[in-house]
Amino acid sequence: MKPISTLHKLLRNTSIKSRLIYTLLVLTTVPIILSGSYSYLGASDAIKMKISTYSAEIMKQLRKNEQLENKKYVSLSDSIMLDGDVQHYIQNYAEVDETGKKEMSVYINNLLSDKLDLLQKIKNVRIMTPDANTVYDMGFNVISDSNFERLVERIDKADGKDQWSYLTTEQGEACIVLARKINSLKNWDQSLGYIFISIGEQLYSEELYSDVDMGDGTDVFILDDRGSVVSSRSSKIPLHEPFKDKKLMAAIQRHEANGSPSFSMDISGEHHLVAYSYDVYSGWYLISTIPDSYLNNETKYIQRSIVVTCVLLIVVSFVIALLISNTIYRPLTKLVEQTSRIIRGNLNTTVQDDSKDEIGYLTDRFNVMVEQINSLIEETKREQQQKREIELQMLQAQINPHFLFNTLNSLKWTAQLSQAESVSIGLSALAELLRNTIIDKKEFVTLREELRNIDNYVVIQKVRYGSTFEVAIDMQPGTEQCQVPKFILQPIVENAIIHGQEGITHNLSITINGMLQEKELVITIADNGRGMDQSKAEQLLSGEYISGEGRLANIGITNVVERIKLNFGEEYGVAIRSKEQEGTVVTVKLPVVMDSEEENSAERAKK
Repeated sequence: MKPISTLHKLLRNTSIKSRLIYTLLVLTTVPIILSGSYSYLGASDAIKMKISTYSAEIMKQLRKNEQLENKKYVSLSDSIMLDGDVQHYIQNYAEVDETGKKEMSVYINNLLSDKLDLLQKIKNVRIMTPDANTVYDMGFNVISDSNFERLVERIDKADGKDQWSYLTTEQGEACIVLARKINSLKNWDQSLGYIFISIGEQLYSEELYSDVDMGDGTDVFILDDRGSVVSSRSSKIPLHEPFKDKKLMAAIQRHEANGSPSFSMDISGEHHLVAYSYDVYSGWYLISTIPDSYLNNETKYIQRSIVVTCVLLIVVSFVIALLISNTIYRPLTKLVEQTSRIIRGNLNTTVQDDSKDEIGYLTDRFNVMVEQINSLIEETKREQQQKREIELQMLQAQINPHFLFNTLNSLKWTAQLSQAESVSIGLSALAELLRNTIIDKKEFVTLREELRNIDNYVVIQKVRYGSTFEVAIDMQPGTEQCQVPKFILQPIVENAIIHGQEGITHNLSITINGMLQEKELVITIADNGRGMDQSKAEQLLSGEYISGEGRLANIGITNVVERIKLNFGEEYGVAIRSKEQEGTVVTVKLPVVMDSEEENSAERAKK
């Protein structure tokens, strides 16, 4: 509710004319802007979805084309490595003389010549024995031995599975290489060697997907499962290096797990639509990245149309709002001017407005109000005179308690001068009790203050009864700073003194104990007086006990019970346990409410 309250306050601090103009502008332009934005976003999303689907399908088709091309070179390698003469030659390479090696080289060349269309794309064909001896090398381009060692290691780690990878010749040409393990036809578990067919990367970048047009700024490239660039038609994407944005490969693998062939992400600080297709045979990802700048070209016209429409509507709405606001603002301005005159003290003024709208009604009521103000001013003058008279009476009433205390103090000093010590002490205690009753208006006091009132009350009662009773107080440390309702114990002690002594021959002993039990303050007032039966005790607590004269008795006890329950609830209160001729035990249960000042004083004393 706080934002609404703040907005309400802000609007009320703005002129009505401005509020009307702003309201009409908001009511007319916001729906147009929202519907236009919704249409724009819907069109943009639809275009992106279609392009996303279109891109994913193109990537699938490119993957199929790439697989067809790759199968040609797999078939070529099959025709060589599965040839019986070639297998015999590789297996017995150590015993073959130079003439035999040349004949076999010519034989393999003849096998390759049957695939002339493929041979044009091939940069190198090499066959090696398991101990790294080169059996055959068609070296159109020189390839370092370290590249072949890397490929052999990959084949061995993959348990002989075909490997598609990349390498760069010593002439600087980028190649894609098919690396395969040659197994014996007689015993397939026996490895005879390896065959490597290196294909010019241009086969993919210039022939396979160079003519694929997916929009301005679109890049199409191939990554292996390690995130390195195998092929790319853009010079901005270096070959045979990890892709410039390492997050791309992680994003592809994450969406691949969810079955999503396309998604959006930032690449090098620009948002792109990414579509991909995975070739399980080569372990390659064919990827296209389309920038948002191209995707949003189709929606820019819609965006411009919405902006122009909104601007026109704002202008029209502003003119209409201005016209309407003047019909409200001008009569209100006249009313405000007359109000200012009244503030300056000119009450003989009226506003003329015969219109039938709410402002006309308000003006009429304003004139009535001015008349009523004139009459109220006269009435206020009379009330002020009466108020001054009442204040004088209240000041006189305040003098009475001070006069009473001063009189008690005078009597106390007179008693002391007359050596009536008990009377002096009694008057002093009475003055203190009256001060706590009349002057101190606090509802709650500390238990220490309440016990001080009990001491004063006991002093007064001893003037009457002498030494026929004794009061002992024993409080657990920490209880005296608890807050209790004022005069919560005095009525109980009073009952014990007045009624407990009736009919007993021994001196009355009253004990007041206080302790803390978890979160409760428990105070017991026990005496050895005449006591009562338990049914009478229950009637005292409920306020139902009636004395022999027919009057309600023990109002003090009932008052204590009601005050505790009103302040703290039904779970707190007073319990009485008594038996005739054996005394009475009154238990008061209160919640622990610590006085902050007392608590801080106790903490400082500990330190």
